[in-house]
Amino acid sequence: MKRAAYLFGLLAVLSCNPMKNTNPVDIKIESRVKGKKINLMHLKPERENRGEAILFVHGASFPSELASGFRMNGISWMDNLADAGYNVYALDFLGYGKSDRYDYMLGNSAETGNTGRGKEVVEDMDKAVNYILTELNISGIHLIGHSWGATVSGHYATLFPEKINKLVLFAPFIQRNGTTDWDKTKALYKDLTPAQRVKQFISSIPGGRDMTLEDEVLEKWKNKWLESDPTSKNRSPFSVRFPSAWQIDLFDCWNGNCFFEPGKIRNSTLLIRGEWDTTFSFDDAEKLFEQLQNTPSKRYVVIDRGTHVLHLEKNRFALYDEVQLFLKSR
Repeated sequence: MKRAAYLFGLLAVLSCNPMKNTNPVDIKIESRVKGKKINLMHLKPERENRGEAILFVHGASFPSELASGFRMNGISWMDNLADAGYNVYALDFLGYGKSDRYDYMLGNSAETGNTGRGKEVVEDMDKAVNYILTELNISGIHLIGHSWGATVSGHYATLFPEKINKLVLFAPFIQRNGTTDWDKTKALYKDLTPAQRVKQFISSIPGGRDMTLEDEVLEKWKNKWLESDPTSKNRSPFSVRFPSAWQIDLFDCWNGNCFFEPGKIRNSTLLIRGEWDTTFSFDDAEKLFEQLQNTPSKRYVVIDRGTHVLHLEKNRFALYDEVQLFLKSR
């Protein structure tokens, strides 16, 4: 068994960052679904330009503006990488953020099937990647995916390795060969109030530990997430509606039938997770690291005192630093 590089106790000093005056530009691209457009956020580097691009892919429940694009203490993950000289992009899948909604999400019934699973949405990822490659006249991008988005990103890399320079898998879910104690959902979408979602974040922190979330997540994040769904105030209580296709993917992955095959990845890869993450657990990470048999190089990093939403937590700068270190390495 190959040895993984476990890095515990990573600390980052939060430097004094001025409030950002530059906001990402929204770009609308035709999606794989006729008549529907996906949104691509773009933040240009303000000074140094490395001639390299990064694409962020969000997770299951909240869009890029509330993930890589969410500013805490005046800086987001997108800001951090733009400051380092990268052209930074972030995709919203259909049904999230500023992308169009599936027609089924506008109805009242949530019990008629599913669409928008990982093997489908890679088509929209490819449209976004092709746009970036053409716009910047480059041959490849760095790809950073979180949670379900990391699983989809890993799958995308197996299909289009020539379009990826380096791959960052931040807390993906992977195949487990047991069985779950919950059944596969038939729902097309899920509705959650912001309070419910933040409560889920907090429940992931081990008992007796200090709060890990940044203060802005406990305050303005909830309102901004609600505002990200134009239909949120059509329901009582006000709630955010997002596709539930990811739950089908999660069920299949955790019941031995995952669409993501890590052994097919041929790009240099970083696995990164929070110490307290149970969705991408210690055992999952060890297994995935071992399965990456065909990568030119691979790293595995654990950030201490972090959960599945480490990028919204006080130790997020350790995450930022490790990803930059990986991207800049030869």
